[in-house]
Amino acid sequence: MITKNRIYGLDLMRSLAMLCVIITHSGYGSLFGTRYGIVAVESFFVVSGFLIGGILLRDFKDQADISSVTHFWKKRWFRTLPLYYVVLLLKFILIDPSIGWNILYYFTFLQSNFYGIDYLNVSWTLVVEEWFYLLMPLFFLIFFRKGIKPKNFYILLASFIIADNLLRYFWVLKTNYPYGAMVGNFVFRMDSNLIGVGLAGIRMFHPEIFKKMSHVKYFILGFSALIIAFILFSIDGGGTSDVNIQAVWVRSFWFSIVSLLVAVIIPFFYLAPIFAPKEGKQPFRWVITWISLLSYPIYLIHVEMYRFLNSTFPVFGEIHPALKFVSQNAIVVAFALLLYFFVDKPVLDYRSKMVKK
Repeated sequence: MITKNRIYGLDLMRSLAMLCVIITHSGYGSLFGTRYGIVAVESFFVVSGFLIGGILLRDFKDQADISSVTHFWKKRWFRTLPLYYVVLLLKFILIDPSIGWNILYYFTFLQSNFYGIDYLNVSWTLVVEEWFYLLMPLFFLIFFRKGIKPKNFYILLASFIIADNLLRYFWVLKTNYPYGAMVGNFVFRMDSNLIGVGLAGIRMFHPEIFKKMSHVKYFILGFSALIIAFILFSIDGGGTSDVNIQAVWVRSFWFSIVSLLVAVIIPFFYLAPIFAPKEGKQPFRWVITWISLLSYPIYLIHVEMYRFLNSTFPVFGEIHPALKFVSQNAIVVAFALLLYFFVDKPVLDYRSKMVKK
């Protein structure tokens, strides 16, 4: 059964975030004037850090060696790279080869730093993720070769998160780089994933605290604060207000603030009784599971599919916006299903045979 061993709450969280991203890129980028889509994307980083951090803490808890690192890389790269490269090559071969050899920046996840992300806009998040996957196990190898002591773990993690914030702050002051230049630069964006790793540490070393954090009151507090954060993020500067997307504090500290608030609500989705497996009592559970399973291929292709459909079929510019949204996204989901069954699932099945768990 496909829902077996999956964490329904995190599937739901991932599905809601994916829905926000789709709605944003479909032309509805603000809700009552707020840019909710970017907050949804930030939540992906924290959830990823939480899940990957749990794997690393489990595998590196007693000791770390290079074989553990390479084992982790194999599992991660089987999961993320094949589908990404297939989508990238499909666009290059069938739609737009104009980028030429510059496509190598996209193959090596250096586009945000040296070329630009316009060719495949959503790839900026993969730049952050893939460098996190590359560097995080090395971090564990360097600092936790002889095992992980909780106190040292928290101190080191907090130090790196603070250092990343200070690095962003001084870099913004020095260069005045805009928000768009900071958001996808992996050098400045490790803190969101690291906050997720820290939450995974709390779950492993202090499960009683993690359980307490799953109480609905902490979810309400965290979610309310998150709403306030993205309202502040969305206010246009003007007059006496300096709260806007290009404010120095937004380009420097906003990423960690939002990530911390996302981390506060994750335990609720992870442990709350409402999300516990109840066979036969959650008729829509399989829908959420499938949305979560398809979230990666949908994320990779949806913007490119919108562009292709709008440029190739003028009818999409003439029909009602609601019908356009439904029909275009139905095509996106159909293509995502093809990618899942013909690329993603076969690769993952191969991984399960080639890489021992």
